[in-house]
Amino acid sequence: MIRVTVISFSDGRKRVHDELEPYIAKQAERIRASLESTGEVQVRLAESIVWNNALAKSEAIACLADYPDAVILNIPVFAFPNFAMIVASLVTAPCLAIAPVNGKLPGLGGLQAATNAIRQVGFKCDKVWGNIDEHTTLDKVMSFLRAAHAVTQLKGQVYGLIGGRSIGMASGAVNPDAWMRIFGVDADHVDQSEILRRAEHVDPERVEAALSWLAQNVRAIHYDGDKLTPESLKMQIRCYMATKELIEERHFDFVGVKCHYDLSEYYVTQCLAAALFNDPYDWDGSKKPVIYSCEADADGALTMQIMNLVSNKPALFFDFRHYDKEACVFVFCNCGSMSTWYAARSSKPETNLKKVSLHPIISKYGGKGCHVQYIADRGEMTLGRLTRVGGEYKMTLFRGRLKSFPEEKLQESCSVWPHGFLEPYVDPWRVIEGYDCNHVHGIYGDYVDALVKFCELKDIQCEVLS
Repeated sequence: MIRVTVISFSDGRKRVHDELEPYIAKQAERIRASLESTGEVQVRLAESIVWNNALAKSEAIACLADYPDAVILNIPVFAFPNFAMIVASLVTAPCLAIAPVNGKLPGLGGLQAATNAIRQVGFKCDKVWGNIDEHTTLDKVMSFLRAAHAVTQLKGQVYGLIGGRSIGMASGAVNPDAWMRIFGVDADHVDQSEILRRAEHVDPERVEAALSWLAQNVRAIHYDGDKLTPESLKMQIRCYMATKELIEERHFDFVGVKCHYDLSEYYVTQCLAAALFNDPYDWDGSKKPVIYSCEADADGALTMQIMNLVSNKPALFFDFRHYDKEACVFVFCNCGSMSTWYAARSSKPETNLKKVSLHPIISKYGGKGCHVQYIADRGEMTLGRLTRVGGEYKMTLFRGRLKSFPEEKLQESCSVWPHGFLEPYVDPWRVIEGYDCNHVHGIYGDYVDALVKFCELKDIQCEVLS
C-alpha cells in the first residue's frame, strides 16, 4: 500500500482563508477519494490547512512523523507560495503539487508559483494540473506515487549478497557505496556455506510435506534416477527453507545467490529457490515475493526490487538467448528458474503450477537437482535494467508482449529451462545495441512512466528504447 499525506494550502490572510477553507477542504477530500478508489493508496489528510508560516512548519513536522511514501501539496487557490516552500524544505518524501481545473479561482497560478518557489531554492517538486477524478490526471498522479513509493521504501533496505560474483559477470557485482549514496540500500554479505549448514538442520517432516505439495501441484516431476531424484529435490527444498530462515533472521529485504559454479557444480542448483522466493506463494500459503536474483546479480536484484515496489507484482529474471527473425520474438530464458506466477498469472497457485514441470538439470552442471520449466503466459510487459556506464547508473527500458508458442519450440534452445517469447515494441536491433546486459528483467503491464519518474527522482539517466 502506498502511503500518502495530503497537505493543503491557502491564502495568508485569515479573512480570505476563512472564505476559501470549505473549497480547499473539498478538494482535499476529492484527492483522497480518487486515490483510495484505486485500492493502492492510503491517504492521510493534514490536520490543518496551511495559511501561515507556523502551520507550514507544524504540518511538515507531523508529516515527518507519519513517514509517508509521498507528499501531495493541494493548491486549488492562489496560496502564498512560501508556505509550500517551507513544507518542501522539511519533508523527506517526494513532493507532488496538484491543482484542479477551475477558471473561477487561480489554482493554476498558485500551482506555478508554489513549484517555482520550491525549485528556485533547489528542492524537487513535481506538478500536475487537472481534475484528480479524471483518468488522465489520476494516471499521472499514480505514476508519480508508484515511483515515490519505490524511492521511499528502498531507503534503509538491506540486500543479502549470498556468495559473490558469479562466472565473471562484472555487471552483477555490487557497489555498496553507490547503493547507499543513491538508493539508501545496504549490502550485507553471507557465504553460501551458510545455506548448506542450515539445510542440514531442516525438519524432515517439513521437507516431506513440501515435496508432497510440489508433487500434487506441478504438472510433472521428471525424475531420471541421476540428476533429479527425490533426494536431490528434497535437498533443493532444504536449501530454500534454509535461505528463507537466513533471510528472516538477518532481515534481508531482497537477495542474490551466486550458485554458479559452486552450489550448481558440487551440490544442487538453487533453481527451486529462485522460483519460489519470487512467487507470491509456496507450500506454506500466500506470501509476499522476496526478490531473488540468480548468479548474485546485484544490479539485477535492485532492478527487480524497484519493479516490484512500483507494480506490487512479481518480477522476472531472464537471460537473452537469441532473436528469432521468423517469429519476430526475443527468446528469453533463464538458466533454471523464474517466478512461476508468470506461467498463468493467476491468484491460485495450482493454476500456475499446472503449467510448470520440474526437469533434471542439464549436464553442463556437475551437481544435481531440477530446473523449473514453463512458458510465460502471453501479455504486455515492461522490461529493463539498471546498469553502470563509466561508474554512473543508467536505466534502460523497453516494452513488448509475451506470445504463446507450442512446447515444441523449446527444443530450439534449452528445452528444460523456463522461457518467455517476447515480441518487442521496438526494432530488435535497437534493443541489442542499446541494452547493456545479458540479464533482462520485467513486470506484467505498462510501468514505463513510473520507472522513468523513479529515475527522475533519483537523478538517474533513463533511456526508453523506442
